[in-house]
Amino acid sequence: MPNGSKTLLRQLNPFLDLSFSNVSIDNSYYRATAAWPVNILALGIKDDGKGKDYFENSAENQRLPFLANHVYFIPCGLKISFEVTPGITAISLHFNLTFFHGIDIFSDVKHCEMRHDQKLVARFHAILSENDNLKAICALKMEVMRFCLSIWPGNLERLTPVIRKYEPVFRYVREHGDAEFTVGGLAKLAGQRQNVFSRNFSRDIGKSPKEFLRNDLLKKIVARLLIPQMSIKQTAAELNFSSEFYMSRFFKKHTGLSPSEYQRKFTANTVCDQ
Repeated sequence: MPNGSKTLLRQLNPFLDLSFSNVSIDNSYYRATAAWPVNILALGIKDDGKGKDYFENSAENQRLPFLANHVYFIPCGLKISFEVTPGITAISLHFNLTFFHGIDIFSDVKHCEMRHDQKLVARFHAILSENDNLKAICALKMEVMRFCLSIWPGNLERLTPVIRKYEPVFRYVREHGDAEFTVGGLAKLAGQRQNVFSRNFSRDIGKSPKEFLRNDLLKKIVARLLIPQMSIKQTAAELNFSSEFYMSRFFKKHTGLSPSEYQRKFTANTVCDQ
């Protein structure tokens, strides 16, 4: 590997982040149409053989049966319909693999993955039985990263030279972004007029500044909703929404689920928090 590449790897290393918002084992009934701000890796542990459970991605005419010993990947932001009944028990992992905080590696992927992999399902199940929580989260990250590498999307190389100039913007939004922060605020951080910044950002990143702020806010809502005893009202206040009602409307508009629905579904069976 050339010395220049080694230097670049050292520079990029701190800005590639794999984080979980939820890890759970579930066998309850659930049916919805939704688009999450997180990637979902679902692994079927066992089923009753009736074959009613499914994921459906209408954009690409995908309808995937949810089966035991199968692994499913749903990229962030992809609208899917699904039905999961008590007949199947599954591991569900919600995570983001982000580059400079602002870009999830899979944010432009428009199809789901389905694999028959009994060994991988067994490895994840064993990890969740580990008594050492720190060891378990390290093992989970290793397995999830290995899976991500196996489905790595193309054309990410184009982001490496351009995304670094937005590092101050991404860092600020990660630490301080909330419902009151605007595209105008981003432009001010970058020292550009808003229309110039919006045009340059959209060209360089492939997403508008508005989309970037929206996705950041959704991820922060999700992370807080899954904290034990964190209320929807507290979440809205922490992120500076004008009201709990406005945050709920914003969340449902972009995910298909209300905050309370999301909490009920994904907190009851949580086995690991990050």
